[in-house]
Amino acid sequence: MSRLEGRVVLITGAGRGIGRAAAQRFAREGAALVLAARGTEETGALTEELRAQGATALAVAADMNDEAAVRALMEQAIAELGRIDVLLTCAAAGPAAAPTTDLTLEQWRAVLDVDLTGVFLACREAGRHMLRAGYGRIVNLTSFHVVATYPERSAYVAAKAGVAGLSRALAVEWGGRGVTVNTIAPGPIRTDRTAWFLANDPSAQTGMIGRTPTGRIAEAQEVAALAAYLSSEEAGHVTGQTIVIDGGWTSNAWWGEHPWQAPLAPR
Repeated sequence: MSRLEGRVVLITGAGRGIGRAAAQRFAREGAALVLAARGTEETGALTEELRAQGATALAVAADMNDEAAVRALMEQAIAELGRIDVLLTCAAAGPAAAPTTDLTLEQWRAVLDVDLTGVFLACREAGRHMLRAGYGRIVNLTSFHVVATYPERSAYVAAKAGVAGLSRALAVEWGGRGVTVNTIAPGPIRTDRTAWFLANDPSAQTGMIGRTPTGRIAEAQEVAALAAYLSSEEAGHVTGQTIVIDGGWTSNAWWGEHPWQAPLAPR
């Protein structure tokens, strides 16, 4: 496919997980890529891999909650590739897992700085360029925690809910000027970040799969495919939406074996 041929895509948090999978997918779709992360060790290797496949790719180090660094990232992308057509924000901090009564202000700020303020800065700076051009696609990663959550994740939930709200606000503000803004809320996804957790807590993996109607944990490439669609011309009338991709995990209230997994009851 070449739905993004000639488009310039900037991906934050591109070194691993969903960001890395998205870079690979967008390259196959024909996009030129700016891959941003705190360092360039992982994105540099990914850039070389994509270039070897014929893609245009640039690795840039940027701290996404540093206003000057974010502005410099956007300026470098435009200076080297001419514009920014698509922004995909994947940079995220892990949740500060603690009872809210024990959560320090520093822990709270550390999560919100990356997971919400960093997204705001990226959207604001990329949005300025997109609005001048009269065209843009912004896709922000949030989390299933905006729909259903579990205890001791208050800072993370607040940040991710903030991203969904910010995205809706921007969609309304910028929709008439050619810029769409959507969020993707992944459920349990098999990535580097979750691999250790799943490997070291088999009951968690069993519980996740048991509750998921599709009977499996999603792959990062599936989220990347949705991001590619939302970044394309085909999604030009899709904006202000939060799309959950979780195999039905957050819709399922069943507490035991799924009916299709349990033996059929005698008639």
